[in-house]
Amino acid sequence: MSTSLPFGMDEEDLELELPILPPRQAAAPPDCPFCGDPMTFIDAEWGCADCNGELIGPETG
Repeated sequence: MSTSLPFGMDEEDLELELPILPPRQAAAPPDCPFCGDPMTFIDAEWGCADCNGELIGPETG
């Protein structure tokens, strides 16, 4: 075992090739259908915090 490698990493792991991902094109956020303001990305979904008030946010279980 080589001490220069991180813990749990084998020599053959160094030969792993990952695909190069294309650059992600960021588009403008959609407008809210109710107030017309641009929405924000909240909890992995587009949402309007002004229109939804306190009912929007991460689920806590």
